[in-house]
Amino acid sequence: MRCADVDHLTADVRVGARLSRIDEWCGDRTPPQLMSNTNLLQLEYTTKSSRALRESARNDVGFSLEYKFHTDWDMQHMRARGDRDKGCRFVFNSSVQTSGKLWSVNYPGLYPRSLYCEYIFHGSDDQIVHIHFEYFDVEGFNHVQHCKENIFMCDETTQSDFVLFSNYQTHDRTNRRFCGKVAPRGAILSESNYFRMIFSTNDIFDATGFYAHYQFITQRKQVLFFQKASQLRHRITP
Repeated sequence: MRCADVDHLTADVRVGARLSRIDEWCGDRTPPQLMSNTNLLQLEYTTKSSRALRESARNDVGFSLEYKFHTDWDMQHMRARGDRDKGCRFVFNSSVQTSGKLWSVNYPGLYPRSLYCEYIFHGSDDQIVHIHFEYFDVEGFNHVQHCKENIFMCDETTQSDFVLFSNYQTHDRTNRRFCGKVAPRGAILSESNYFRMIFSTNDIFDATGFYAHYQFITQRKQVLFFQKASQLRHRITP
């Protein structure tokens, strides 16, 4: 069944000077949670059925929804310090909390388009940052096969949204980008007490983002972590 041929609901957001279609829904398919990246989100309900048919239906016809206007990204439950001057930036400091959870904007709904978010981690001098993903769905093309080798992409040429990690405050092109539906394998570890995670989306496609745990760990705990990981590898190696 094509939604365009029956009663349906569409959602559009503003991208530059134009409207960009997120999706359309019909039947009993429920739209995910939506969020715009600007002050405009347009919903349009189109009816193709007759009024008599709708009134004679056994079940309720149409939809109901809840909406909310907010001036931030509605991420207060993440317990990070927001920085409105920097847009979508969230700061985690080990002096406030040594472990917690983080997620993409509007998770578990669709993340907004044309988004650039920074997750900044500040630990004490003897700490590093440990991040482990439980869920990962970032729209993009994450690898191609060339000469029997997988080459990871997620770059501008593939028009991919991506997650990137950096140990520096300046722009870093050397670190690998992550996208697709497969979470990064194992834990992501920083090299020092500073870590930056970047989440960048374009204006084309949508997905439901990510959900992860973070922890500030000391150098001693880092050694124990690698020892346990090494022991586990030896146990499962035939």
